Amino acid sequence: INIQATRRLSVWRSNFGSTALAVMAHFLASGSDDTPDAVRETCKELLDGLAFLFQDLDPTKPENVYRSQFLLQLLAHTHLRSCIGCPDVPKLDTDALKEYGIKGAISLCCAALERAIRLFQRGELHVDDQISTRGKATAKTPLKLNKVSGKESSTALAFSEQNWGACTRQY
Repeated sequence: INIQATRRLSVWRSNFGSTALAVMAHFLASGSDDTPDAVRETCKELLDGLAFLFQDLDPTKPENVYRSQFLLQLLAHTHLRSCIGCPDVPKLDTDALKEYGIKGAISLCCAALERAIRLFQRGELHVDDQISTRGKATAKTPLKLNKVSGKESSTALAFSEQNWGACTRQY
């Protein structure tokens, strides 16, 4: 049971990362200019003051933090959808999990969005590679050369505890 639970949690966390890539790819592709320079500039603006977390992307209004369309869309698709119809298990105190567990899900959303924006900003992801010819998201984590093994791997850029755990806890 422990192995299966760990595997399910890993898939759940991974879903935040891949969905954040899709959300940001669609946003960046919707602009009038999706050239690499324009994408980098947009990403810089989103990261400035963590604007990507604010309603209307305006970090000067602290009351609007955690209300961005990116965050709400990601939370709805990755966490809330999977919670619909979950049974109440008194021994697990699922009522408390529902009330307080949302903080962890929001933190995962924030970190996943930051990761996606940084990958696009650094040019490690390209908008065209993340959207199929039919306009649907493909959410491909890019490969990076592992200097030890000499092979390409997605591990270095994955949305994992090892790579993004500290950032997630800061949110």
